[in-house]
Amino acid sequence: MALHSERHIDTDRAGGGNYSTLFDFLNGAEVMPLPFSEVDIAVSSAQYSLLDDSLNSGNIALGLATAELDGGIMAAALAGGVGTASTANITDDNGHVLNLVQVRDAGTNDPIVEAGGHVVYGLLQAASTVVDGDAVGASGSENVQVSFVYIADDGTITLVALDQSVEIALNIVYAQRFLPAIRKSGAVPAREVIAASAVPSEPKCRKFGVTTAFLANEVITVATGAGATAGASTPSGDTITSIGATNTIFSEDNRIRARVNGAQATKEVEAIWDSATTFHFSVALDPGDSFELETAE
Repeated sequence: MALHSERHIDTDRAGGGNYSTLFDFLNGAEVMPLPFSEVDIAVSSAQYSLLDDSLNSGNIALGLATAELDGGIMAAALAGGVGTASTANITDDNGHVLNLVQVRDAGTNDPIVEAGGHVVYGLLQAASTVVDGDAVGASGSENVQVSFVYIADDGTITLVALDQSVEIALNIVYAQRFLPAIRKSGAVPAREVIAASAVPSEPKCRKFGVTTAFLANEVITVATGAGATAGASTPSGDTITSIGATNTIFSEDNRIRARVNGAQATKEVEAIWDSATTFHFSVALDPGDSFELETAE
């Protein structure tokens, strides 16, 4: 008997597969990233931005059970309407966040990095009133938003505010039967590459000659070399405006270094961060001693 229906073609003869029939296989969904859109999204000190059909005029693929399998925009459902930043997300069986999208600076095309050194991404989300397959709303009737987030050191998805124009790369959903006949797997290789103009060619180094003794643990101001209690030093070399916005950056960024009399100090033990512009040594320093700070700011 000739089989003319994909529902009748068995694909599970070996056992243990995820697809019993050809019909099941062809309806298996795959989330694919699109190239970055050249539509600039202006963000003003906000953790989210509303999106309208000028970015993509397609339909919304809502959640894991979506039936919108011909290029729908993958989005997670919000608990309420759009207009409030959220970490609402959906993951596949391997833990990939399906509505997580790439975000870049609209002016430079560089990735955006928050104050703690983490790359910023976006989460695509739809209003609770959206039904799977609804069209992306027009300007003034938006039903989709992007919330800006970064992945913290412990893996937590964390909201972050941006104040700039950005571009995003949408994720869309295809069933196997609707996949383009020819396609590129994965994302554009250059997405995570920061422009060379944004990377310093050599580190900055500021040297301090101690003229008046510093007490152990006396806080030192980087700009002047002055101690908070009694110590004084004469700085020379490069101007350093920050040794890291947080203690985590100071401690974990190997490009930030402190030395005493030429010997590298152990951060968090011998050289301790107090603020982006102050620090202290756990040991006393005497006249004639010297210390250095090195950064790649």
